[in-house]
Amino acid sequence: MKSIIIVFALLLTACAPTSNTYIIEGSTSKADGEFYYLFSGYDVIDSAVVTAGHYRFEGVVDSLIPMRNISSTNLVDRFEITRFTPVILEVGTITVAEDDNSPTGGLVIGGTKGNNALRNFVVKGMELQERGKEAFSSEERKAINNAYEELVRKSINRNLDNFASVYLFTLSSNSYSTEQKEKFISRLSPAMQKTKAIEELKRSLQTTKID
Repeated sequence: MKSIIIVFALLLTACAPTSNTYIIEGSTSKADGEFYYLFSGYDVIDSAVVTAGHYRFEGVVDSLIPMRNISSTNLVDRFEITRFTPVILEVGTITVAEDDNSPTGGLVIGGTKGNNALRNFVVKGMELQERGKEAFSSEERKAINNAYEELVRKSINRNLDNFASVYLFTLSSNSYSTEQKEKFISRLSPAMQKTKAIEELKRSLQTTKID
């Protein structure tokens, strides 16, 4: 009886997902047999076939480069990108849903902390952008700019343990001083400090000091 319990436990362990596995569960209106693709730059690194309105990716998180792109075209023509959306491949189940009104390539990404953070940032940022279009006075525009800067700051500070903070910071890193960059790096989780984006930022800071 004891040996049976041990074997059963081993089977459960073998079937359990690894601790650094990501899963992407997507829903779509595309026909069965069509594909979705994951990209690193313009290179396809994985594909998933649509079955009954759903598709699924699964893999091991690349801790050095966790940001990828997802699309429903394989980019044979790189200038015809119908749906091209950044996604953070982090541990857990990531959800992808269609939304033609979405500002991120017609897809809405969520399900995990980093992807939820990016989605919320984009939604709130677009709201501020729309307000900016209707702002006529310099005071209104200044207030909206201040609100956007505060949105960036809070989004970064709330996500120092995931790649959303790295992504948002590096998008506007040119606007930060060397001291601000060093402070940001020091506050990141150890895992985020090892990402390629942060390693490159560290090297650029070292080069700046040498020059």
